Amino acid sequence: MYRYLIVLGVATIVFSIAGGSIEIANSYNTYQSHLHLSGAAESNPLTVLDEAQWQLARLIGGAVIAGGVIAGSMLMGLAWIGKTGEEIREAHRRELTASPNKG
Repeated sequence: MYRYLIVLGVATIVFSIAGGSIEIANSYNTYQSHLHLSGAAESNPLTVLDEAQWQLARLIGGAVIAGGVIAGSMLMGLAWIGKTGEEIREAHRRELTASPNKG
């Protein structure tokens, strides 16, 4: 069971980093295209709304990355705890079967 949690944790981290990075990159490309257009003659200037959208995308992308890393790390930590508990249980079982019953 712990292997599935580790795989799920790693997948969560990978997909969150990829998704957050894509969100930030797409927003940055849009922001840069508006920025370059604002310098050209007869174009719309860069608006406050464009800047706000870029900042919001940075915030959302960063939150997706951070949330995914935290959730994936928690899943991997639960897997480690489960594996350790299983090893302890097996050690106790071996100890009980190896020792003669006195009593």
